[in-house]
Amino acid sequence: MFDFCLTPALAWAVVGLVLLIAELATLGFILCFIGLGALIVALTTWLGITASFSSQLIVFSISSLSLLFLLRKTAKKLFAGHSDAPPDYAGQKVEVVKPIPAGGEGAVKYRGSDWIAFSDTAQTIPQGATVQIQTIEGIRVKVKPVE
Repeated sequence: MFDFCLTPALAWAVVGLVLLIAELATLGFILCFIGLGALIVALTTWLGITASFSSQLIVFSISSLSLLFLLRKTAKKLFAGHSDAPPDYAGQKVEVVKPIPAGGEGAVKYRGSDWIAFSDTAQTIPQGATVQIQTIEGIRVKVKPVE
């Protein structure tokens, strides 16, 4: 009684919607542009502009890549947000647990763990001294002596 036919336009629309929904789980701002490209192909196919599968693939590729390269940075800025507040570690005062030589690495105690620490100062920072965290670079903490 109910005859359902999956037309190419409907198939592209379903693929586009699935990709847009998948973007909500990833937030990488890539799938949404591919999904929008699929929706563009769905529209052009429904309007009869792209009748052949090869023309649909061409429109899909061009529209998806164009949207991705033109709008991704803008979308990330709009939706990912950014904060002007400094990170929570900036300015924290910590204790040196292993001396930090000039141009070398030592260790500090931060949040209950020992972290590899380095400093731009020209002198060795002795064990037991208090330093201030400037940045965290990977697994290393850049510190400066407390003045």
